[in-house]
Amino acid sequence: MRGIYGLIKGFPDTIKHSWEDIEVPKLDSKIKRIVVSGMGANYNAALLLKEMLREEIRVEVYQRPFIADKDELVILLSYSGNTKEILNILDNLKTKNILVLTSGGELMQTAKKRRLPLIEVPVGLHPRFTFSECFFPVLKCLQKSGIIKKRDLLIKRILKSLEANEMLIEKEAKNLSLAIKDKIPLFYSTEYFYPVAYRFMSSLSEDDKIVCHANKITELFHNELEALPSSKFFPVLFVDNSEIKKFKFQLEYFKKHLNSFFYFGYEVYPREERIFLAFYLAYFLGFYLALIYKNKVPMGETPLSDEIKTK
Repeated sequence: MRGIYGLIKGFPDTIKHSWEDIEVPKLDSKIKRIVVSGMGANYNAALLLKEMLREEIRVEVYQRPFIADKDELVILLSYSGNTKEILNILDNLKTKNILVLTSGGELMQTAKKRRLPLIEVPVGLHPRFTFSECFFPVLKCLQKSGIIKKRDLLIKRILKSLEANEMLIEKEAKNLSLAIKDKIPLFYSTEYFYPVAYRFMSSLSEDDKIVCHANKITELFHNELEALPSSKFFPVLFVDNSEIKKFKFQLEYFKKHLNSFFYFGYEVYPREERIFLAFYLAYFLGFYLALIYKNKVPMGETPLSDEIKTK
């Protein structure tokens, strides 16, 4: 677990390295739409790209084969380069407007054979901690190509925010792990923060081997609220203030009908920075829950998922 703890503490360093050191190609700036495909951490990166870029360019996220238009950029993400679903998507794509991000495998071989734009990320990384390498080089590539506005100052602010809040985030993770213990965590978010809710659900499922649930907060207000007074659930809320205004009454009503829940704050920071503070919390929370549950399968190992991938 000491090695895992070091990887978690090093989250800001992975962001800095991924943004500054990984080489990216320059693409055609005339594209009008982006389609991103990835599984696991790569799917999470795709969801975040969709939300962060929503005011500049339309981004869709697919996990199955599709037909791309000539003015679309397809981004394929697979750290290992052997993700079957992504290889299947590539096999069915005829367009050359494809950006591939991988560390090797069949995906890299095919990309080089077809002379596709390629982002090569470092090999040998822990597969559970590759989010930065899968997300930030793509953002950098889109910036370099003139498809999106510059994000250099944003990256600096994100790193500064993570550094300033590391101890507080870790403390909150410790306290939240005790509150969640022996309960089913339910992660709800407004639209922009859905990648965070999904991140918590997928991370805790893999890291701590517990059942979780993630959904958008509008669904909570429509039906799932009826089940939440049960003491076996522990809701966690991630809210963007600009998106929650029209649901202010529902949110306050929801809070009054629960004995316990966690509301992610840090609202003095812009939402682009808050989203990475939340990711940091997810890493630490997974670690401290792992210490509590003492699972037979250590945090960071996914034997069942690994086995099914070979079938």
